[in-house]
Amino acid sequence: MLIIGSDPPTDDKTRPGDATLLSSEKIFAAAERLPPFPGVIWKVMSLVRQMAPVREIEEVIKYDQAIAAKVLTMCHSPFYAQRCAIGSLRDAIVVLGDEKLIQIVMTACSARYFEPEISGYELREGEIWQHAVATALIAEKVAARLGKDKVFASYTAGLLHDIGKAVLSFQVKSYMDAILFQMAKKGLPFLDAERVTLGVDHQELGEMLARRWGFPPEVVIGIGYHHRPKEAESHKDVAAAVYVANRIATALGFSCVLQTLASSYEDDIFKILGIKIDMVEGFWSDVASGKQEIEQLIGELPHSEI
Repeated sequence: MLIIGSDPPTDDKTRPGDATLLSSEKIFAAAERLPPFPGVIWKVMSLVRQMAPVREIEEVIKYDQAIAAKVLTMCHSPFYAQRCAIGSLRDAIVVLGDEKLIQIVMTACSARYFEPEISGYELREGEIWQHAVATALIAEKVAARLGKDKVFASYTAGLLHDIGKAVLSFQVKSYMDAILFQMAKKGLPFLDAERVTLGVDHQELGEMLARRWGFPPEVVIGIGYHHRPKEAESHKDVAAAVYVANRIATALGFSCVLQTLASSYEDDIFKILGIKIDMVEGFWSDVASGKQEIEQLIGELPHSEI
């Protein structure tokens, strides 16, 4: 089970309002012990760039049987099966095309880090995984519709934007009273209350993990600034795409309970992406029309440990 954490405090004098109840150094140290991101994705991407023969790509994926099984499961989902018949791993490689194949392998590799239950954030079983996949697919649509050249980076950052929550769940569950105290009594947003209480927030932890796993800078920034894209010094477009996708996924019902939607689309984040108010209705319709396909795909995705 991929959990980082330490035992909750036993000192009776510890009050919900005490700041930084945990040491961020301990949390980062524990996160360092997480298994590395599966190397199969980097090998597949390298082979695709080299236009390697299908058999070579197939051999790399087959080497990791758990990943291969998940790739085939996803390919057989209505989301992909309605487009083409895929009977084998080789069929998947040939029929899907480079971009979709890499996307599926990336998703299969990510599944191991999302446990069925992330109870610390008051999420039902599998909910964080559903939210992650929905956010990724919507971020892809956002980037593609706006003509951005970082579509796959937006997808990947959307997929892993809440990886920090997956590994911080134990601490959040143990210290929820303290986090809520910071929100209620001091008026802090959840992200700030999380950081004050735990010494690190899920956004910062996710950025650290993505950097450690060797993701490119645009993905690292997309994860590390998905709540506050304006603060990013570079790759604001990817962070903003994930921000928008995160909000839309929540509005469509692929939600994380402790997140809230802003009341208006007329904010600076939409301006970063060049989304004008007259574009919102059409964009929303485009994403909402794909909700059934997203639900179909999520319904087929495994979220158990690899």
